[in-house]
Amino acid sequence: MKNKVGLISLGCDKNLVDSEYMLGILKKNGYEITNDEKQAEILVINTCGFVQSAKQESIDTILEMGEYKKNGSCKLLIATGCLAQRYKSELLKQMPEIDAVLGTGEFYKINDVIIKLLSEGKKINLTRKHCFLDYDVNNRVRAYPYHSFVKIAEGCNNRCSYCAIPFIKGPYKSRDISSIKAEVKMLVKDGVKEINLIAQDTTSYGIDLFGKPSLQVLLKELIKIEGDFWIRILYAYPTNITDELIEIIKDSPKIVKYLDIPLQHINNRILKLMNRPTDSFFIKSLIEKIRRNIPGITMRTTFIVGLPTETESDFDELLEFIRKYEFEKVGAFKYSQEEGTPAAQLSHQVSEDTKSRRYNELMQVQQAISKNKNRKLEGKKFTVLTESYSNKNNLYIGRTQREAPFVDGVVLFKAKSCTLGEFCKVEIKKAYDYDLFGLRVDEIPYQ
Repeated sequence: MKNKVGLISLGCDKNLVDSEYMLGILKKNGYEITNDEKQAEILVINTCGFVQSAKQESIDTILEMGEYKKNGSCKLLIATGCLAQRYKSELLKQMPEIDAVLGTGEFYKINDVIIKLLSEGKKINLTRKHCFLDYDVNNRVRAYPYHSFVKIAEGCNNRCSYCAIPFIKGPYKSRDISSIKAEVKMLVKDGVKEINLIAQDTTSYGIDLFGKPSLQVLLKELIKIEGDFWIRILYAYPTNITDELIEIIKDSPKIVKYLDIPLQHINNRILKLMNRPTDSFFIKSLIEKIRRNIPGITMRTTFIVGLPTETESDFDELLEFIRKYEFEKVGAFKYSQEEGTPAAQLSHQVSEDTKSRRYNELMQVQQAISKNKNRKLEGKKFTVLTESYSNKNNLYIGRTQREAPFVDGVVLFKAKSCTLGEFCKVEIKKAYDYDLFGLRVDEIPYQ
């Protein structure tokens, strides 16, 4: 057995996929994987560099793990991921704890880097490539047994003015359908019940392969896979949600009636400053069309508050839009001034206090909407994917099609018995702001 390796994955679920593949490569090459950082002889931190708060978390984690080189078993500290890609030279120069940086397109070389570090002892900067999609689908150590994220593309062509991702990940590159299908088949065979399709922009899938957005082509192949499982579409850029895509979501029982569409704002001036190719009329028409064609669909979106020059009037327009259209799920970000982006150069940056106030106001509005919508679910029955059990509360924990992993609420329910990874029928008895409580109803009578 080789050295003990510990890996810390920060940031988004796309990072998590890369972390799971790194763990698979390390396991294949004989390393012992440990969750105890004190015992790890090699520590790998898969960093995030999306916004300032995420960058700070990555830096703090590197510094914290660096202490184990002084007071623990750690011999090597390796930084991978977006922060490593974006600030490669600065990290190696300013943080002597780090022995190597691997960029977003080089993480698959983790074993080679460790071997070279142990034999030569020289620091390594390996950040030439932006993205990597040629996964060996048989090498993956999954963090969660019953749901999994499947990356269908990397990079982004949208060039939103506030976002640094195109600089970090490069231009949009779709993964081959046969590779994605092979991975989903393997995951389903291994007991995964929910496949979450992810990319920076899932609805641009295939634009480089077929000359036009073609997510529906991929979906038509994935729904042919045998098995009882869900397919969830995350990060759907609004301009590429086609009629064909809406139709296949509506018609396929495997595709959950849930769509995550990051809209970012509703004010036309702000949308233009964001370099978003949409306007208020387009967004409202799209929402109405989706709801008209897929009755009962759960819609999730995200908004940014505090973009430079955003006025109280602009923000009030956003709040009124949220109140009127009543999204089932909403997330929000406070604008982060990212160097190298056009928005960072704008005058009239909004103060941190104002951004925080607007963020809190927005989330309070959404909290009321969420609670009201959840109350309407009381007495209704839903299929729930059972994922864990709380011994403390004697409750099973799962999700319906209405809840995506990590970002939405959960369903807590009582049952005489239940198998983890099983789909159960649950009647909702009590609604909270984001979570739901219920009883399993296919056990008759329930005691």
